Amino acid sequence: MSPTVRDTLLLAVVAAALFLPWLGARDLWNPNEPVYGQAVAEMAARGEWLIPTVNGAVFAEKPILYFWMALGAARILGEVSEFALRLPSALAGIASVLLVGLLARPYAGRRRSVVAALLLATTFVVFWSARQVQMDLLLAACVLAAVLGATRSIDGLWTPARGWVLAGAAAGLGLLAKGPLGCILPALVVAGYAMITGRFRRAAHPALALGILACALVALPWYVLLWTRGETAFLNELLVRQNLTRFVEPWDHRAPSWYYLRYFWIDMAPWAWFVPLAYGLRPRDERERRLHVLAWTWVLVVVVFFSLSSSKRSPYILPAAPAVSLLVSGVVERWLALDLARWRVRALLALQCALGLGLLAAGALLAVGVPGLPQLPPEGAAAVRVTAAAFLLGGGLMLGGLLAAGRRTLLAPAAAVLALALVYAGAAAFALPAADAFKSARPLCEAIRSHVGPHAPLRGFHDWRWRAGYSFYLGRPIQNLETLDELREYWSRPERLYLIVERGRLDRAREVIGDRPPLASRAIGSNAGYLFSNHPE
Repeated sequence: MSPTVRDTLLLAVVAAALFLPWLGARDLWNPNEPVYGQAVAEMAARGEWLIPTVNGAVFAEKPILYFWMALGAARILGEVSEFALRLPSALAGIASVLLVGLLARPYAGRRRSVVAALLLATTFVVFWSARQVQMDLLLAACVLAAVLGATRSIDGLWTPARGWVLAGAAAGLGLLAKGPLGCILPALVVAGYAMITGRFRRAAHPALALGILACALVALPWYVLLWTRGETAFLNELLVRQNLTRFVEPWDHRAPSWYYLRYFWIDMAPWAWFVPLAYGLRPRDERERRLHVLAWTWVLVVVVFFSLSSSKRSPYILPAAPAVSLLVSGVVERWLALDLARWRVRALLALQCALGLGLLAAGALLAVGVPGLPQLPPEGAAAVRVTAAAFLLGGGLMLGGLLAAGRRTLLAPAAAVLALALVYAGAAAFALPAADAFKSARPLCEAIRSHVGPHAPLRGFHDWRWRAGYSFYLGRPIQNLETLDELREYWSRPERLYLIVERGRLDRAREVIGDRPPLASRAIGSNAGYLFSNHPE
């Protein structure tokens, strides 16, 4: 077995151990997880593989790849469960860890490639995204694969045809995962890299046409099939409104241009904090210099591109996470090789010390109780205490690794990675499931089920038409009433019927339903849901 294959298998095991355990231990949380989960549930129930629906209405905000992967997982596992729904994200996380190691290896050697992969696996946004029903990590994996293939071709590490076909196929998957961004982001990263390194002519090799063909063969069949079936409204919503219009003139998630200058350090923690130490790091040879150019270009392209849009959410810059791990791996690998300037070593030690102290402080806060945290049931409080212990142990391990290191520098970074893995595992196994008590719609749905029969009329009156947590955990589509006229017509029916109202529209709903008390109510995150009936029980 070659060293590359052995390292890849080892990294796959490590990534799987980080991302797969307790993947289905918590419920689906608003706003987006229940929407995507309900779409998969309805597609599975109808045997539909082309068009997602939520509560019976066509859902055209996202492309199809994630839904296909979740449907396949549900088919294999036998049910549409939280584990099956999150499995595509976990697999995308594992793939990203392996790909970043493979990308770095020919440029910077075996040790740095393994370090980069481990750093990516323990980046907060990667770990969290691998445990969510969302498309961003799947997009990041596709962008990473496309950049890998293109740079292999441009730098002559593979034949041009092989590299561009991989890049094109990955971009096609990205187009199916998140729309045009799957092509735009890798194209901008690769074009910037080619221009800075003077390899633009190599990038324009005739084999690039094979990459474009591969992209078309992967992505276009689904889009063309929608077109031939007359689903032009679906395509307009997906490609124009959800991408171009949202970018230029958004209707939600507005934020200032400097938004990512804050969330870059939060979501890419803790390794983003070490990125400034990579600035000015002298490469050992030309290949390593190209890797540095690629990583810096990659970060800047992603952050600047999304900063130009007025619609901003922190997960949007997740495709920059591999570049962050590549940059920081250069600092860590030099530290391991005792080839790092003294001031950088001191800064590294100080940052790791601060990180260890931060984990200890977080563990102490969890242990004594965080002000403002909702009241948990006894089992939830116990879970928080166990999580606090994981934070305390993690902080102690990180600081202990520093103290024990001396000249055996491997101890300090190894302790940091192990400490983060311990903290993440504790949160995934205990803290996140405990948060279901106040984050999940399931408790309210259980109360609703005690009042509402499986065939009784049930509607919702919500601020957002795609609210789907109630639908998913009640196992039935729930049509949303969007206007007071629709609510008035529904409420005036002679038979007994039921209505779910959320806090934001409760005052408006009472213009129709009056001051009758709810049959059930429950806080769900910062929101709350209420069940009403037009006839008292």
